[in-house]
Amino acid sequence: MSAVWTLLAAAPSPSPSPSQGPDELQVTPGLAGFVATFAVAVACVLLFLSLTRHLRRAQRNAEDQGIPLEEPKHFGLQGPGRGSGAPGAAPDGAGPRGDGGAGDGGTGDGTDGEPGR
Repeated sequence: MSAVWTLLAAAPSPSPSPSQGPDELQVTPGLAGFVATFAVAVACVLLFLSLTRHLRRAQRNAEDQGIPLEEPKHFGLQGPGRGSGAPGAAPDGAGPRGDGGAGDGGTGDGTDGEPGR
C-alpha cells in the first residue's frame, strides 16, 4: 500500500487549478484601455474638424480664383424638396432602366402594368 501512496503523491496536480485565477467577468481593460480608447476618439474628432476646415478653405480659394466647382453628388434617399422636379430626376414615364417603366414590377407587355389584363 505504500507504493500506491507514493504514486499518488508523485502524480502531478493540474496546473493551474480551477480555483486559482481571476473570474472571467472581473477581467477588464482597466484605466489603460479607457485612456487608449478615449485618445483614439479625440484624435478622430480632431482629424474630422481639421479635414472640414481644409475642405472649406480649398473651396473658398477655388471660388476666389474663379475655378468652376462641380456640384456635390448626392447619394441615397431623396430629401424634402427633391421630388420629381429636382435636377437629375427621371422624366415621367421613364423607369430606372430608361425603358418606359417596364422595370416597375408590371407585366412588361406594354399595358399599364396592372395584373389580370
